[in-house]
Amino acid sequence: MKIKRLKLSGFKSFVEPSELRIEPGLTGIVGPNGCGKSNLLEALRWAMGEGSPKSLRGGGMEDVIFAGTATRAPRDFAEVSILIEREPTDSSMGGESEVTRRIERGSGSAYRLDGRDVRAKDVALLFADAATGAHSPALVSQNRIGAVIAAKPTERRQMLEEAAGISGLHARRKDAEQKLRATEANLARLAEILSEQEARTAALKRQARAAERYKQISAKIRLVEARLVHARWTEADRAAATATEEARAADRQVAEFQTQVEQAQSAQLLAARALNARRTELVDAREAGHRLAHQLAAARARRDTVARRLTELDRLDQSLNADMEREQALKSDAQTAIAQLEAEATALAQRLENAEASAARIAAELTDAETRSRDAEAALADLLARQAAMRAERRVAEAAVEAARGQLARTEAERARLAQQLAQLGDGSSFQAAQADAEARAEHAAKTSAAAEVQQQEAEEGRARAAAARDAAESDLATARATLASAKSEHDALARALDKGGAAVIASLSAEPGFEHALAAALGDDADAPIGAGGMRGWIGSAMAANDPALPGGITPLSDHVTAPAELTRRLLQVGVVETDNGVDLAVGQRLVTRDGRMRRWDGFVATGVGAAAAERLVRQNRLAELARELPALEQAVDAAAASREHALQEVERFRKLGETARAAGAAADAEAREAARAVDSAVSAIERLAAQRSGLEQRLADLDPVLSASHEALESAEASLQALPDPAVLEKEVGERRSSATAAGAAVADKRAEAATRARETAADRERQSAARREEGEWRRRDSEAEKRIAAAAQRRADQADERRALQQEPEALDEEIASLERGSAEAEALVAKAADAEQSADRDVQASAVALAAAGERVAAAREQRAAATARAEAQQARSAEYARICLERFECVPQRLPVQLGFDPAEVRDSDAESSELERLTAERERIGPVNLVAEKELAEIEEARGKGTAEAEELTEAIHRLRGSIGSLNREGRVRLLDAYEKVNDHFRRLFTTLFEGGQAHLELVESDDPLEAGLEIMAQPPGKRLSALTLLSGGEQALTAVALIFALFLTNPAPICVLDEVDAPLDDANVERFCDLLAQMTRETDTRYLIVTHNAVTMSRMQRLYGVTMIEKGISRLVSVDLGGAETLLAAE
Repeated sequence: MKIKRLKLSGFKSFVEPSELRIEPGLTGIVGPNGCGKSNLLEALRWAMGEGSPKSLRGGGMEDVIFAGTATRAPRDFAEVSILIEREPTDSSMGGESEVTRRIERGSGSAYRLDGRDVRAKDVALLFADAATGAHSPALVSQNRIGAVIAAKPTERRQMLEEAAGISGLHARRKDAEQKLRATEANLARLAEILSEQEARTAALKRQARAAERYKQISAKIRLVEARLVHARWTEADRAAATATEEARAADRQVAEFQTQVEQAQSAQLLAARALNARRTELVDAREAGHRLAHQLAAARARRDTVARRLTELDRLDQSLNADMEREQALKSDAQTAIAQLEAEATALAQRLENAEASAARIAAELTDAETRSRDAEAALADLLARQAAMRAERRVAEAAVEAARGQLARTEAERARLAQQLAQLGDGSSFQAAQADAEARAEHAAKTSAAAEVQQQEAEEGRARAAAARDAAESDLATARATLASAKSEHDALARALDKGGAAVIASLSAEPGFEHALAAALGDDADAPIGAGGMRGWIGSAMAANDPALPGGITPLSDHVTAPAELTRRLLQVGVVETDNGVDLAVGQRLVTRDGRMRRWDGFVATGVGAAAAERLVRQNRLAELARELPALEQAVDAAAASREHALQEVERFRKLGETARAAGAAADAEAREAARAVDSAVSAIERLAAQRSGLEQRLADLDPVLSASHEALESAEASLQALPDPAVLEKEVGERRSSATAAGAAVADKRAEAATRARETAADRERQSAARREEGEWRRRDSEAEKRIAAAAQRRADQADERRALQQEPEALDEEIASLERGSAEAEALVAKAADAEQSADRDVQASAVALAAAGERVAAAREQRAAATARAEAQQARSAEYARICLERFECVPQRLPVQLGFDPAEVRDSDAESSELERLTAERERIGPVNLVAEKELAEIEEARGKGTAEAEELTEAIHRLRGSIGSLNREGRVRLLDAYEKVNDHFRRLFTTLFEGGQAHLELVESDDPLEAGLEIMAQPPGKRLSALTLLSGGEQALTAVALIFALFLTNPAPICVLDEVDAPLDDANVERFCDLLAQMTRETDTRYLIVTHNAVTMSRMQRLYGVTMIEKGISRLVSVDLGGAETLLAAE
């Protein structure tokens, strides 16, 4: 598989569609911190099936969707696609395919392969089979080096499994184990169901007998119910006729009493009319008295009102006089204020006229002063410019003199220093002697290394032979252990299943292989009965009689092939077993069975497949006995394989130690050779540097002569230019005089401006006062006018009050006369009201007497009506009761009550009263209820459950066969996984040793499987010995050594089972410059040895320079990442072409 392109849209900070082409070789990804580089690795892992949000630095899976920024709205989905190229296989054509994962908010994620919807499991297996995936060790994220260092041995073994390519086997083994557990659970459940069905069968038989008795009692209850309904219908019909006659008699009595009520009502009506006439007269008299009393009260109130108004008018006259005096005073004040304001306005107008003339004069004087000031300022500025130019020229000349003097001093000092260094250089004889000694040491080290290489090769060949023997022993041991474990597991499962037999005789039976179905068919359901007569059924045995019939000739009894208790001997002797049933005649009590389970009884009864559960149990018993015989031999085979494996491991360890000794000697020789070569190079370089230094010093001394001459000439020229400049004191004096003139002119301008401002403020104040005086004059004139109006209004009110007083002074006398007249009329009206009240009381007593007579007549009518209503209600109730029983009869018996005796066949004359029939019904109902709950469909359910038992037995056989197949598959997967894991372990160990020595330029390291003898359960420990240190575990090394060792392990895994893609996210961060160079050299070597495509995320300039192409991740907008790319290989080609 090759991964060629990564496309992502809306994933985290990559909101816009972005494409990362993954070309062969090294591809670098660079950018500042926080710009989104690691999001590319997370997008790759997410598309490969990563299901943990925490692994993607999120709280939930929807956190991978772009969440929005201050200027960008959040996206509703994220999508990542990986373009892969697969090699052709037997099951597929190969070619390019695209794996896509898309997630939408609130809808979850989905996978597609070439546009088809697939499961996450399918995607994970696709990448796992190619030695990669979301959790592949080839995808090295930030801090992964630290995670490898801190990982437990069992966690490191998972990296080895990835290298062995057995991640897919693990997934398949897990699926098989889950299916095995589910199948075993189904088998156990099915056994429970079959047991329950057997118990259910016995219960259904009892329920069927109870249902039959229930039906018989129900038929009797139906007949009694019919007799009871007929009796109650007859009683209701008779009672209805009696009640109807009583209602007619009551109706005649009601008519008689009604006549008496009508007569009493006529007498009451006449008395009521007389009472109404008296009450009308009383009301009229009272109304006349009320009118007179009202008129009297009104006259008295008017007299009091007139007196109060006259007093009020006197008070108002006094108030008006005071108001008119106040208004006259206000009018006089207003006229005085108006005269003062007019005089003030005239004075202000004269002052404003004078101010305008003075302002014009001051403005002319100010203009003249400003002109003189500007002229003085311009002359001063011209002089200052000339002064500044002269000062600048002098500073330039002085700086040139100082620079020339400094240059001359530096040149002379440099000439003296170079002469001293040239004198200090030696002839280089010590370097030549060191070169000769280093060459001699290099020759000796080369000879020692060649001898060590020969020894190492011999040790490797021996270790390879021992490793092959060990692998064969490991395979044999794994096979033997798997076979033993499978046999033990099957033995234990069968033992547990057979322990559930209980006290049934089937637990004491055994048959020869091939006769299990025959024995089960011969016993049938009797195999479930226990030995003894302690329960409802059981085997108590029977002695054989002399007249027991013998089996037909040529037929052997089943007892010859069966081991059974003595209680079954007579039964089994009368059962013959044959291969096929040819229809031979059987004596009474005899049975004939075939080995496949077909049974024929002496009376012609034939059954096939009877006792399937018992047959299965007998087969399991035989299999259990067979396994018990096989287990000792299997255990001996495991012990022998373990001994062979131990011997092979000892041989491997011996050759390994020999190889390590040879490698250590070779490494020491190589180190000595490298040291000697470095010494030779150092001596040659020192000699060359000495010659180069001598030549360079002589050349530099020659180059300084013209520079020294030029420095002398520059100093003389600068001093002459400085002396030629004019004297600055003359210009300083002229500048001072001009500055004094400009200052005086400026002061005159300021004085004039201050005078103009003062005059302007005074004029503004006069204008403001003039406006205020006008407003005050208008306000005083308004007050004068309003005071005049209020005086006129007060005079008018005083005249109106005088007219009202004259009108009211004559009313009190007339009102006194009217009040006396009204008091006399009121006394007469009260006498008339008393007379009318006496007449009304007399008429009221007559009405009450007539009402008493009417009430007595009404009570008699009501009593008669109640009697009639009661009789009518009884008649209707009995009729309704009769109709109700008729309806009940029609619903229950589908006929009218008159036809009920004929319908159910009973004599109406023999029907007893309803109470007796009801007692009989209650007795029968109680008898039926004592039966308890009844299953009326027990017979149907019994047939269905027998059919279900047959199907369940067949399913149990299928499940047992499936369990055997699954256990075999799991054993095969385990064996294959162990072989491939051990092979990968050897390869990874070899690569790790070589890479460790390369990265550390010496030393040695190896991998060890610890914590378990089973490779699939063992842990992976890293043992390392950097140059100059002792062998120790990874955790005991320094930080830099741990990082280099972890890098060596990761690259060893790549070389063993190269993944299609390797992503290294800032792996070089903990390395120094020297180790970064080794790291980059190793990357370049691996690109030549494998087809893996590398993505390197880095901040290191050295690593960037070794990349073949670079992708830059930028964040020109906060929270938005973008990709830019540079092909460094293409750029080098273009530069070479230029």
